[in-house]
Amino acid sequence: MMKKTLFAVTKPWLGTVEEKDREFAVLALEKFFHNLESEPVKPYAVCFYTEGVKACCEGSPFLEALEALDKKGVKILVAQISLDYYHLRSKVVVGNVVDMNDIVGMMMIVDQVITV
Repeated sequence: MMKKTLFAVTKPWLGTVEEKDREFAVLALEKFFHNLESEPVKPYAVCFYTEGVKACCEGSPFLEALEALDKKGVKILVAQISLDYYHLRSKVVVGNVVDMNDIVGMMMIVDQVITV
């Protein structure tokens, strides 16, 4: 049986970088999502919380890749508490807005959680 994997996205860039390298880290996350989209085995879900919710909102460079993952059956979950904190609830373009209980529940049923 195939393992269920959940990716947790906590910021709209990949890795820990200095501010001067942020543009590169954004490009790296975009590349990551496009590569994930083209993999034969897809993750079960991608959850966005804290600053990561910005990746699912208007103006995000990741929307095309995230919409493609969504169409291929990957659950895209966006934390309501984070959207409310950043005043972005009305700006969500892709994903299902859920509460933290849903995200924790999802993390409990998968085989592995990978934070990016």
